[in-house]
Formats: sequence, structure tokens, C-alpha cells
Amino acid sequence: MTLAATMHAAIFRDPGRIDVRTDVGVPDLGANEVLVRVAACGICGSDMHLYRTNAHRGPGLLRVTGEGYEIPGHEYSGVIERVGSAVDGWQVGERVVGVTGGGAFAELVPVPVNPWQLVHMPAAVSFDEAATTEPLADALQMVRLAQIAPAENVVIIGVGIIGLGVIQVLRALEIPVRHIVAVDVSRTRLDAALDVGATLAINPRDVDTVEAIGEACGRVAAEYPPMQPPDVGVVFDCAGYLQHVKGPPPLQTALNVLRPNGGRVICFGAYEGAVTLDLTYLIEKQVRIIGSMGYAPEELVQALDLMAAGKVDRRKLISGRFPLAQISQAFETQGNGQSIKVLVSPQTRSAAADL
Repeated sequence: MTLAATMHAAIFRDPGRIDVRTDVGVPDLGANEVLVRVAACGICGSDMHLYRTNAHRGPGLLRVTGEGYEIPGHEYSGVIERVGSAVDGWQVGERVVGVTGGGAFAELVPVPVNPWQLVHMPAAVSFDEAATTEPLADALQMVRLAQIAPAENVVIIGVGIIGLGVIQVLRALEIPVRHIVAVDVSRTRLDAALDVGATLAINPRDVDTVEAIGEACGRVAAEYPPMQPPDVGVVFDCAGYLQHVKGPPPLQTALNVLRPNGGRVICFGAYEGAVTLDLTYLIEKQVRIIGSMGYAPEELVQALDLMAAGKVDRRKLISGRFPLAQISQAFETQGNGQSIKVLVSPQTRSAAADL
């Protein structure tokens, strides 16, 4: 079948401005690439940073077309439409998950053929579920890096799709934790955290976070310097820094709640700007701060396998689905503080529908 010369695609203009053009050129295909017809693409937290503040604008989030248009979207599912001349082992019509540096809020996107960016979809996984594969793989890496010991208490700050994925991974892999404490300012997300396996949900707007965690997890007494912080072994910082959220940066909260000697912070959430921190506890508690970006290739496959086996239910985390024509509404919905994961369907041009 001959492809049309143009396609529909969402174009990022400036913070708060994203619209759709119907005359964007179909991408040229490299020898080691496949062209994927996108079925569903998720709006990532990093996309929201870009949309709100212009943070991280560049090739990590945006594919620049030959016309100079910038197309976001990097976590998606779809069907291979065409294969490059040097591609082996991939066929037109195969269902796949793709991860790229932008370009997927469009009908078609080119994907390099390598295990970090292109994987087969199991038959038991839907396109909508598969569009959440990349954030679940991110969660798998975070849990791997944390090296959680039996009966440790863990705290997840920020329970959007990434933080909820961390909880799902802890439960699906049967990591022998004691308490899983979810911290967020959204009641909807805290309810979701309890639904997928958290043992306690804390809203910093309602209580003192450190005190509430200490009451739930117990405290550890240290003689020098004298302190009695909560007995928390690991904090997953899935929030990073959002300029519009009041209160201390999540990394500060992490340093405050960790126990002395051996506590770890796994930092994943992106930053919209510079932050000021009191690093006293970094020294006094001998905290390890571990950055986590992305995933190992096998964790993309593992994420899909967990979904296919029914050990992780990603469908309940999908807040809504919008056609490409309503991309602005989709971004506003993702940023309303209540949604968990909003998907965009470039092949659907009808009204949006919640799943």
C-alpha cells in the first residue's frame, strides 16, 4: 500500500501551546529503522514539564521534522507500517512498543531498531496497556537499583504513573517490604496508590509528612548526632521539582525521613529549575543518592510480560483517551492534578472518551 505524503501531527509551539497540523510530511525512513503507525501514545511527566515551562526542550523530547516542526510523544504502541532496507527480524503488520526522543503524537513515527527502543507486544496486551510499558520499565529499574532488604520500609514521593508503577513492581515481584508509604498532594492518586498496594497514603497538605511517616514506620535513635528519624530505608523520588507545587522539594523530604546509615534515595523525577536544599542530613545520615534514568532493555520486555501474565494491571491507571485533534485538552487533563495517565490516539479523530 502506498503511503500518503502527509500526515496529522501535534506541533509544540511554546509553553501552553500545542496544536495539530494535517499537512506534516511523512518521516523519511532510515535503513535501520521501522515506521510505526501509532495506536496510542502516553503523555509523560517530562512532556508536562515541557508544556508548562519549556523545560528539557530538545531532541530528548521532540522530533524535528524536515519543515522544522517539533513533535513530542515518546512512549507508545502501534503497528509496523514499513521497514528500512537493512532491517532484519521485523515485519510489516507486527504490533510493537516504541520509545523515541519525540515524534509519536503523530500518525506515523520512525523508530530505530534496537532493544532499547523497539520490542514486540505480547498478544495478551492491548495497545492502551502497551503505551504504558516505558514508565513501568522505568519503575523496574528504580526497584532494581534500590536493592531493598527484607522488611525495609519504603516511601514513594509522587504517585503518578511512575510512582504507582513502583508500587505495582514491588507487589508483582513480591519484594518483602514492610510498609509502602505513598506521598502526594492528589487524593485521586493516593487512592490509586492504596488500590495497587500501598499500605499508607499521606497528603502533605493535611499532615506533617515526617511525623506521619515516623508514626507509621517507627523511629531509629542515633546517639551522634542525636536524632530520631523515621525508620525508612528507601525513598523513591518520582516527583522531582515542580515549580507550581508549594512546600519543600521532594529530595529534601527524602533526606528528612531516611534513617541513619544505609538509607537510599532513588531520584527519577525531573526538575523544572534549580532548588535549594539543606544537605546536613546527607552527611549526618550517610545517605546514598542514586539517580535513575530509563531502564535496561530487558526491563521493557519484563514490563510487558508482567502485564501479559496479569501480575500488573495498567488499565486501571489510564485516566482518559483523546484523539489527536484534542491534544491541547489531553495535556490540560493530564496536568489537572487528578489524572494518572492520559493517552492520545493519532488514529482516532472522534470525541475523547474515558476508558
